[in-house]
Amino acid sequence: MDRQFQNQIDLVENISRSVFRKEYLKYEKPVVLRGLWDGYAARKKWTTKYFKEELGDIEVGVFDGKKQKADRSFKVADTKMKFRNYLDIITSNRDADLRLFLFNIFRHKPELRKDFDFPPLTKLYLRKVPFMFFGGKNSVVRMHQDMDWSNVFLTQLSGRKEVILFHPKYSKLLYRYPFNVHTPVDIARPDYGKFPGLKHVKGMRCVLEPGDTLFIPSGYWHYIRYLEGGFAISLRALSPKPLKWIIGFWYVVVLSNIDDLMRWIFGSKWHSFKSERSRDLADQELRRMLLT
Repeated sequence: MDRQFQNQIDLVENISRSVFRKEYLKYEKPVVLRGLWDGYAARKKWTTKYFKEELGDIEVGVFDGKKQKADRSFKVADTKMKFRNYLDIITSNRDADLRLFLFNIFRHKPELRKDFDFPPLTKLYLRKVPFMFFGGKNSVVRMHQDMDWSNVFLTQLSGRKEVILFHPKYSKLLYRYPFNVHTPVDIARPDYGKFPGLKHVKGMRCVLEPGDTLFIPSGYWHYIRYLEGGFAISLRALSPKPLKWIIGFWYVVVLSNIDDLMRWIFGSKWHSFKSERSRDLADQELRRMLLT
C-alpha cells in the first residue's frame, strides 16, 4: 500500500473524558484508545467458544466479499448458515472473505448487554444500536463512509485488523459515487493512472489489537482488512456538530432511496452515469487545486 496512506493514527491509554473531548472529539480527530474496555466482562467473556456454546444454533446472514456490488450498500445477505458453522470457518486460520456486519447479536441474547457499558467519553451515544462485526482472515471491508454520519467507537475484541482512514474533505478525490457513500477505488492497489486524484489524498493507518478502540469521526472514509479471523463491536454516537445530523438524515432517508429507485429504473446505465459523474467531480477538484 502506498506510503501516503500510512500516517499513523494517535494511540493513547487511560485517556480522561476531558482530554478526549478537548483533543479528539472537538476536532473529530481519529485516535486509538487502548484498554478502554478492560473493565468490562465482555473483554474476556466473549470468545468464539462462548458464542458457539450460547448462540451456535441461530441462523445468521453471511456476506461474501466476492459477490459485492461496487456501487451499493450491502442490504441482503448472500447466504445463511448456523452461527456455529460460520465461527468455525473464520477461526480456521485460512482465508475466508465472509463477514457478518451490523449484526444485532443482542436480539438473540439480550443479557449480553450487561457485559459492557458505554465509556463515558460523550453524552451523545445512540444506545439502542450497538452492533457486532465478524470477519475471516483477509476479508476486506471496502472503503466507504457510514451513511448516517455518526461518530463510531469500534472496539476489537478478537483477532487483529488493519484500518485505513481518510478525511471527508477527500471525498471528490476518492471518486465517491453520487447518491451514496462508496467509491470504485481499491486503496490496497491504487491505480493512479485511472484515478489521478489519489495522488493528492493522505490517509491514516492503524492495526487494532484485541482491546483497542478506534474512534472513527463522522464522515471519515474507512477501509478495513482482517489480519486474522475475529470480531468487534461498534458503539455509535451523534457528532457534536448538528449539521452532520442533517447530512446523515439526508443520506439515509433521501439519497439512498433515490439511488435504489434510479438503479431499478435504469439498471446498469445508472451505474455508468455515477461513474462518469464521480470522475467529472474529481477532475473539477483537481483543476480547482491547480488554480489555488
